[in-house]
Amino acid sequence: KVKGMADKVITSDSANWTATWTVRSTTLKEGYAELEKQRDVVKKFLSDATIPDGECTYSALTTQTVFKLDEHGRTTNEVFGYVLSQWVEVKSKDVRLIESVSKSITELLKEGIEIQSHPPQFIFSGLEALKLELLGSATKNAYERATALAENSRGKVGALNSASQGVFQIMPVDSTDVSDGGEYDTSTIDKKVKAVVTLEFHIEK
Repeated sequence: KVKGMADKVITSDSANWTATWTVRSTTLKEGYAELEKQRDVVKKFLSDATIPDGECTYSALTTQTVFKLDEHGRTTNEVFGYVLSQWVEVKSKDVRLIESVSKSITELLKEGIEIQSHPPQFIFSGLEALKLELLGSATKNAYERATALAENSRGKVGALNSASQGVFQIMPVDSTDVSDGGEYDTSTIDKKVKAVVTLEFHIEK
């Protein structure tokens, strides 16, 4: 009974990224006007960063009413103000550009825009085909291990008795973390995909 392993380093070919900006105001009208103004600033920033407008999706605004508190810290029915938010989602094949822009957009804080850049998700589209390739390589590796063990113990690898596939690990290149349920890292552009199989052979004398 032997384990076979195979791995390959891949580069993500698409990215999903979201940024959210927030406005706080005492009136809805003023808050909405400021939110629109800031959306134009965000649009210009993304355009200047050479991200096509067609890759950007802007959400509807969300509104939260903030109520005043009394002297005991309890919420009253009197409105204190409003918190308005909107987000933009970017889907792009230029993963390096998205990595850069997701870090630099917080420069808009200097312009008074309360913006949060969420961690981008980096995806590899050819994963299913790669899994089949790695299963084949891992199976070959397991057979080679079985052959080495058998020959050094004066035996010979016979028929395959059973085979089982382990979970795939998709992790950062330098990571050594493993999980029984499998890992699927989306935080890094370059990843390492690892496959493990377990084969059981009969040994002939």
